[in-house]
Amino acid sequence: MRNERQNFRPSSLVPRRSRGFTLLEVMVAVAILGMVLVTLLGVKNRSTQDVMLAERITTATLLAKREMTEMLQNKASRPAESEAEDTFPEEEFRDYTWKKTISPLAIGTGSGAITITEIKVAVRWQEGNRQEQVELVSYE
Repeated sequence: MRNERQNFRPSSLVPRRSRGFTLLEVMVAVAILGMVLVTLLGVKNRSTQDVMLAERITTATLLAKREMTEMLQNKASRPAESEAEDTFPEEEFRDYTWKKTISPLAIGTGSGAITITEIKVAVRWQEGNRQEQVELVSYE
């Protein structure tokens, strides 16, 4: 019995395949993990860019609403037709420019024609190598 105990090796009872991973298996697993991580980092980067663009669009929309409200409230002092373009005075909005256009718009023909006023406020900013814009239009 003593002889049998000396010859007993625990590793001989475990099949050769289940003892560990081969180098090839480890390399394939690392390659798959690397591809997944690169994809996830790309998705994260793109989502960060999307969030930044959404923030800029929201800011531009709020600025355009502010300018439109000001124009609608100052109807008496507003010219019948004009176009102006400038930047915002606040430091945090220095990347944005606005363009305000007031123009008469004839609707219909002949004696039934009426003229309304079209008011446009556009807010622009540079996003990378392209120019983005939000435009609001109102009719009076």
